Amino acid sequence: MAVENCLGFERPMVVLGCDAGRVRPAVPRAARVVVNRRWRKGQLSSLLCGLVRVPRSAAVLIYPVDHPLIEKRIVKQLAWEFQRRNALEEIVMPRHGRKYGHPIVISAELRHELSRAETTREVVYRIPERIRVLQVDTNAIYEDFDTPETYRKCVRKFQAQS
Repeated sequence: MAVENCLGFERPMVVLGCDAGRVRPAVPRAARVVVNRRWRKGQLSSLLCGLVRVPRSAAVLIYPVDHPLIEKRIVKQLAWEFQRRNALEEIVMPRHGRKYGHPIVISAELRHELSRAETTREVVYRIPERIRVLQVDTNAIYEDFDTPETYRKCVRKFQAQS
């Protein structure tokens, strides 16, 4: 779903890590696939692996695939907000109520910080004034799956939406 939600922008890139060989056949053909051989170093290593293959002047949408309930309209709204941001706003991030979520858009200017950071979160939240907030009407931005139980919950919600 994440790849389909991003169609219409630049060609989506999917960075695979653990079990890349098993996962790759499930990645839609519309996406570029990059394999992060250093996946054990954490999520930031996957982001950095992907950034190497993106033009240095390009903004990037960071979209974890474990957020299956996000709809294309949210991705479009984030892109629109990024275009409307002021010069000091380097991040566009969705928020539902008081909770932030995914995906986020980051400007090209943050690459240097990411390359020296331990986590993406550290860079994103370092300077709150550079975040442009997009209020959204859905908690899908923070509903992810990390366990079999949360996966089943997301599947039920996805089926109810369809």
